[in-house]
Amino acid sequence: MLLSNRSIAALGLLLAVVIFGVLGSYILGQFGHNFNQKMDLVNSIYFTIITLSTVGYGDIVPITPIAKLFVVILIVFGMGAFLTALTSISGDIASRRILDFSTKLTSIEEEFTKEQILLIGSGYVNTAIANELKNNKTKYIFAVSDSVIADKLQRDGFKVVQMDLLSEEEIKKLHPDRAKLIVIDMNNPVDAVYVILILGDIAKDAKMVVIVNSDDAERRLSSVKKMVKDISIINPQKEIALELLSNINLNKRNE
Repeated sequence: MLLSNRSIAALGLLLAVVIFGVLGSYILGQFGHNFNQKMDLVNSIYFTIITLSTVGYGDIVPITPIAKLFVVILIVFGMGAFLTALTSISGDIASRRILDFSTKLTSIEEEFTKEQILLIGSGYVNTAIANELKNNKTKYIFAVSDSVIADKLQRDGFKVVQMDLLSEEEIKKLHPDRAKLIVIDMNNPVDAVYVILILGDIAKDAKMVVIVNSDDAERRLSSVKKMVKDISIINPQKEIALELLSNINLNKRNE
């Protein structure tokens, strides 16, 4: 609907005031010399519109007390009805523009978040990944909770969003269900578990990678693997250590 019920009612009230003005001035003009001119239907319509619009040319004026009282009542009710209609219609137009803008913004946001990589947490692995994605001009969003870290990353040219990562409503704004990959790299494993549980509800089919920095954190997070369809837990320190040991053992065998 183009206009709200309130605006339609306001326009109806304004129309009623116009009809009141036309009929009142016509009746007063027909019975007695209440105006300085003869008030036929055309003059009554003309006088009412000119009065309500506050133009007041002065060519038709009331000359008796009852006519003057009628004009005062007409102006008071007319101005009230006009301002009510103007305010209501302006509100409808503004609301429609805001709605159209929000719809366009949502469309742009959906296109922007489509097939992106979502990095949650400001760990060193996510920072390194973001740096590579930035250099490769790959779509990504880097979500962190610390405002100081967010400001630093933004100054370094990263596409960063500062938000409460433990809030389901906030995480929903990132549209994780449309991400082709989600990497969780948080210093606190308890926070990481909570984020995984949130994502398990709103992004069940998304591929997730969780970065941990200790065997204890790896054991804790392994308990939630069953709750998420596609999740991998990576311990970079452990993998580096194993790779180094493998290289050392290989060198010993070669000797």
